[in-house]
Amino acid sequence: MLKGLNNKMNSQLESRLYLVVIVVLGLTIIYIKPTPLCIILALAVIGAAFYFTKKNSISKELFFSSYMDNIVRNIERANHFAVSKMDIGMAVFSKNGKLQWKNDIFAQWVGKEKLEGMAPEEILPLPDKMNFEMMCVKNGELLLQMQDRYYLMCYSKVETQENAPRGKDDNTSGLMLYLKDVTELQLLKEKYANEHICLGFVRMDSYEDVMRGLTETEMASLSGEVNTLLTKWAAEHAGFICRLNKEMCLVGFTRSAVEYIEATEFEVLKKIRQVRVGNKLPATMSIGIDCDGATLEDMIHNANDILFQALARGGDQALVAKEGSTKAYGANNVVNAKSTRVRVRLVANAIKELMQKADRIFVMGHYDEDFDAIGGTIGVAKLAKSLGKETLIVTSEIQDKNSSMQKIINMLNEFWERSKAESLEAEGQEERVHYPELMIHEEEAIALATPKSLLILVDHHRASLCASRKLLDHISERILIDHHRRAEDILADENTLVYLEPSSSSTSELVTELAGYFDNTLKFSAAEATALYSGIVLDTKSFVTQTGERTFEAAALLRRSGADPSIVKDLFKDDFATIQQRSKLIAGAEMPIEGLAICVNSNVEKGETASVLAAQASDRMISVVGILVSITINEYTDGSLSLSARSTGLVNVQVIMEALGGGGHQTVAGAQLKDKRAKDVKPIIIEMVKKQIDKIKATEGDLEQ
Repeated sequence: MLKGLNNKMNSQLESRLYLVVIVVLGLTIIYIKPTPLCIILALAVIGAAFYFTKKNSISKELFFSSYMDNIVRNIERANHFAVSKMDIGMAVFSKNGKLQWKNDIFAQWVGKEKLEGMAPEEILPLPDKMNFEMMCVKNGELLLQMQDRYYLMCYSKVETQENAPRGKDDNTSGLMLYLKDVTELQLLKEKYANEHICLGFVRMDSYEDVMRGLTETEMASLSGEVNTLLTKWAAEHAGFICRLNKEMCLVGFTRSAVEYIEATEFEVLKKIRQVRVGNKLPATMSIGIDCDGATLEDMIHNANDILFQALARGGDQALVAKEGSTKAYGANNVVNAKSTRVRVRLVANAIKELMQKADRIFVMGHYDEDFDAIGGTIGVAKLAKSLGKETLIVTSEIQDKNSSMQKIINMLNEFWERSKAESLEAEGQEERVHYPELMIHEEEAIALATPKSLLILVDHHRASLCASRKLLDHISERILIDHHRRAEDILADENTLVYLEPSSSSTSELVTELAGYFDNTLKFSAAEATALYSGIVLDTKSFVTQTGERTFEAAALLRRSGADPSIVKDLFKDDFATIQQRSKLIAGAEMPIEGLAICVNSNVEKGETASVLAAQASDRMISVVGILVSITINEYTDGSLSLSARSTGLVNVQVIMEALGGGGHQTVAGAQLKDKRAKDVKPIIIEMVKKQIDKIKATEGDLEQ
């Protein structure tokens, strides 16, 4: 078409050029020989040239006009055909958001009558809060489902007023919608996603401990029943299972099967836990499944890491990695303590090697340290000082307001003054360490840190809980010692040695155990033993919760080292004002559902006093008959809040606090939130507690204590 137009335009130019040449020749003839005959002939030729040129020009203009009219008509026919016949639904909405026009296919796909005057959100199943105004802000596309069909909706702004002033599009723009049927493609995508293979590992927790004391027949029977349950579980969901050794299996399911298993919350865990063939300990399983790996090799690697996370969280649970996040199922039972100490010995040797390589060692607990964090830091500092290393304890900025820290410092000072009055021969040189002198704050620690420094994190494993986040980022070589269940945002990389034992009662217990394998000649002083003993007493609620045989063994070792229970008892004493505040707080508690007690401490200043008060209130409420879960909420004046949760063990408060961004243990957990109020989190807490209690009622019947 363009070539033809160019030819016609070139022809017109040639005609005009010929006319100019003829005129010039005619005038030249007249000039050279101005006779009447020549003048008449020249003028006749020029006139004829003008006539034929004009006629040719008019003819070509008429042809061109007809040609363009034909093109326009063809375009209009094509547009009309596209609008009415092509498989695309179209609709136009005016600037007031009302439907002005739509084609027949749009009306057919929408399945509604009398659409004129309706807004897009009234016609189409748009997501919540999406409307005409939002769609006019920016062009985009969206997948919609209508009448079991899938449609790709594209929307863009269009001008609904001619000569609209620039910069005023928001007042003159309407909306154009296009619908394209993509059902076959979407179903193919869903089929691919549902049939995508997911790989995982299943491992029996503490295999040796479960099998200990069983006869060969009982061991074979237990393994047989567990294998039968796992095989049946895999077959029910069209998966496969491959035994790797006596403890571990490889399993594979489609993604849709994994989603169904998640919906049933891994019932196989409960079934295996109920197997009894003479075993004293229940046969619990840990499961790690990955659905995100791009290749089979990636999924195997990821599944192994996820299984390790499940084991680090205490076992008896399943973790599924899907769509970039990891979700936990199970974990409703108390973690059994491990009887083997092989890992303790290996970790102690590894810690000793790292300490020996460091030029300076920093020990740091979590923000707003409690007795367990303080006792753990003192115990670790003892290990480092025994190697002759320069050791410093980094405390949080609110040390001066932390009553637990001040009580420990006063206790250490008393032991220090007492040791100075006694002979060095009787006390020993190691007992001369004055720990308050080792305590420094963030800025001083950063100034002293070097590339060869070692940072040891105690009683926490998340960056958000560190006493000094700047120091954490400043030192790359780290050791992590903690007893809380593993969180997703754990500080674990190639430069970090992680010693995480959720089966342990406290970090103080872990450090006490490590000391025995760190150096068999190392002995705690009375001050050090008392600090560690206070940490165990705090986290076990005076040896009531989360205790095992190793807990009492650690406590016995500390008692032999001079730990004074009477001093520890004094550390936990409260003043009269605190007792009054706690009683007033508990008096305002409510029970929104059976088994759950919640109290709110409103408009309080953030600090250690409020945190301790909340923990004590939760501890007291959980001791009340019929209370399975107690939660105290501190609403701080800066707009944030903290939660302190306690459980008898039937309900896992760690899962609840993790959902709110916190963590902890099954029976002791907490969380800190910004820009939230109690009214925002109470419905979430109630729903999650109710879900767990209903599940327990369905399986165990009466929950009365």
